[in-house]
Amino acid sequence: VTLSNPYPTGLNVASGSSLGAATLLGQDISFYDRGNVTPYTAQWNLDIQRELPAGLLIDAAYVGTRGLKLPLDRQVNQLPDADLALGNNLRTLVPNPFFGQIAGGSLAAATVSRAQLLRPYPQYTAMTSAAAGWGSSSYHALQVKVEKRYSKNLTMLASYTYSKMMDVGAGTFGGETLGGGGIQDWDNLGAERSPSTLDQTHRFIMNVVYSLPFFSKQSGFLGHVLGGWQVGVIGSFYSGSPLGISSAVNGTFSQSGGQRPNWNGTDPGKSSPTLSQWFDTTVFSTPAAYAFGNTPRTFNSVRSDKTHNVDFSLHKNIRINERLHMEARAEAFNLTNTPVFAPPGTSYGSNTFGVVSSQANQPRVLQMALKLLF
Repeated sequence: VTLSNPYPTGLNVASGSSLGAATLLGQDISFYDRGNVTPYTAQWNLDIQRELPAGLLIDAAYVGTRGLKLPLDRQVNQLPDADLALGNNLRTLVPNPFFGQIAGGSLAAATVSRAQLLRPYPQYTAMTSAAAGWGSSSYHALQVKVEKRYSKNLTMLASYTYSKMMDVGAGTFGGETLGGGGIQDWDNLGAERSPSTLDQTHRFIMNVVYSLPFFSKQSGFLGHVLGGWQVGVIGSFYSGSPLGISSAVNGTFSQSGGQRPNWNGTDPGKSSPTLSQWFDTTVFSTPAAYAFGNTPRTFNSVRSDKTHNVDFSLHKNIRINERLHMEARAEAFNLTNTPVFAPPGTSYGSNTFGVVSSQANQPRVLQMALKLLF
């Protein structure tokens, strides 16, 4: 490639439908299979509720969900696993049977790698079946809720969930960094089933609102200014999500598949992780060339940092007259100033493997506001 000849393999001209079945030959293609079916879930639960003294309601439930035919992309042009045994011969250049039939791209050359011609569809490069409907998931949970409706100046809601979610590749979502990496072997999707990156073993959420009784019944200045205040607390405490170990270098030459490191079977999780070594990196090693690693997609014991967060508010409505009233608020987010660290580097072979290099949440934030309503 030079400045005088920036496109030595030619340019792909938009052909519309004029080429029929020959459209996009020699290129990456993506398609939606008309045989795809609508995904569905089966849900079941057993719930017991009981009213206790002091206006308390306790609710305990077992909840199960099974997701089937979930829409996940699938690569369908990976080199068959058995052909990886050819090793370096996969890189050997051989005469290209498509030479002269394909105008642009790597398949326009006179020779191509032997690996390309051993793919299921050698006339294309990558082939993606979009939303192919091969995914599945399962979720089981114990859910407990305690609720106190407003009485004696107090209302409260607390919920705890103990759960496990398994899937074959939830993928990543905008703004989050927990993805377990791509699929390693598209011909062995059963090996991808592992704890979901959405899994949180323990999750406890509580919120309390209490109307302070001080000066609430007094008239005059004390009652008008110091009475009628409410405090609110929201607490969020939950486990981190499983992390997936990937590899910085793909040595499989599998033509669409990925590669993870080898794992010696020792639990990489640490009871007291540090920022410089969040998990035990010594249990991983480089797999042989032209071979897949044996590391699972995610580890149940290797998780992102847990969350302990408390938000606090103090507010009061001040009635000025029949038409006007003012709301005064003071709020503290992350009241205890507890850090939540971002996930560590999970790419084996990189300098940041197992190292936490940033914070995921904000430090304590204080704000005060006055709002006039009319």
